[in-house]
Amino acid sequence: MSGTLDEGGRHLLFRAKPDPGRRIAGAALAVIGAAITVQLVRAIVANQASTHADWSAYLPVVLVFGILALAFLLPGILMLFYRRDVRVDLANRQVVERQAYLGFGRTRSYALSSFKNVVLGRRVIRRRRSWSSVGSSHARRSYPFFVVELARAGGKPVRILTDQTEEPAREAAVRLGAMTRLAVDDEIERERKREAMTAEP
Repeated sequence: MSGTLDEGGRHLLFRAKPDPGRRIAGAALAVIGAAITVQLVRAIVANQASTHADWSAYLPVVLVFGILALAFLLPGILMLFYRRDVRVDLANRQVVERQAYLGFGRTRSYALSSFKNVVLGRRVIRRRRSWSSVGSSHARRSYPFFVVELARAGGKPVRILTDQTEEPAREAAVRLGAMTRLAVDDEIERERKREAMTAEP
């Protein structure tokens, strides 16, 4: 998810939005589910017109194909309307993460003192190409992106922001580190230095 940063008073608000990949996947699933539903209704109407069967006779078909349609439609809608924001409340020294699915929200709070630093890193998602053979060297495609996370000692980090480009993520990490007084762990720069040392003759 890409994110935007709102700063006001004694808090930072990182508001995330679905990235293009999530939007495309969600739209595709929703379209498939809707298409199954439309075809089901059309088939029942056409069959009922010729056989004059009672609508209750189609109940088993509706259950089977209705569940199949929902299996595509519901995840697609959730992906399209998923929202997440992270509020860094400096006044109360806490981090509040809120995730919302179609109006239903889940909120988690963390003490700011539980975090040890701000991590600026690069991550890669690897997905298999559906048209490639398993043994092919081109069977997987990489999707790099940049992240800003709050790292905790002995706990899972809280992701603050992701972006397809480095500059917005770096700007957010620097601002977050300055306002929370947490050190910024720049994994990207360390990786570049390692690559430069390896490339030296």
